[in-house]
Amino acid sequence: MRRTFIIKKFLFILPAKVIFIFLLIISFVMKADSSMIDCINIPTAEVVDYGIGELNVRLYDGGGTISRIVFAPFNRFNFGGSIDVDKMIGKQSPIIRDPQFYFKWRIFDGTKNLPALAIGYDGQGYEYDSNEKKYLQPAKGLFLVFTLNIFTNGFFTDFGINVVKHMEENKTFGFVGVRYTIEDVLTLITEYENFGNNDLHKVNAGFRVALAEYLNLDLSFKNLAPQKVGIEIDRQVRISYQYKFF
Repeated sequence: MRRTFIIKKFLFILPAKVIFIFLLIISFVMKADSSMIDCINIPTAEVVDYGIGELNVRLYDGGGTISRIVFAPFNRFNFGGSIDVDKMIGKQSPIIRDPQFYFKWRIFDGTKNLPALAIGYDGQGYEYDSNEKKYLQPAKGLFLVFTLNIFTNGFFTDFGINVVKHMEENKTFGFVGVRYTIEDVLTLITEYENFGNNDLHKVNAGFRVALAEYLNLDLSFKNLAPQKVGIEIDRQVRISYQYKFF
């Protein structure tokens, strides 16, 4: 039994070591301009540029992490995937859930009066319920998103629709967000997701701090306007790192 426990512990620690070595190596790679490919939960029409990748890790309640890697092997196209590891931090045994696919294609760059346009797919849900065997906050699924610069430089609105499988049916939801970047250091974010469904819609807010040109730290507050008694505000942290891989 002890031998089995040691093997499982080694297999769990190994990915963390690989990620650490990976970050250590790319910290010496040429800096990349930081793109904001999503707000808190909703996507934007931005993509990482050709030859650039992004690794981000989201920390959520209960010591869990959702890690996602995105890269751009072609202009305008982003590919990647994510994986949810519940109880990653703490003393309990971690629970590794199925990895999910991510894709985005920036179709139109936009003009002064017309928004940029992108389509994509994100299979990663949030707030997994072990009893129901599903995510309470479903993945964005197939989405269409517009991004428009309004009022002044650094002020953007992101809005669109997404089609997701919920309650064994394909349903269409909407989302909208606003973000404002101050001196390329601090970005204030607010968003409203899943409108069109009274049980799933959420108001989220937060901010992003640029620790370096390629390294960002996000702090978000979710469920700011709960419609049901007993639902509490959820605080989450996300770290994102963008780098050049060729």
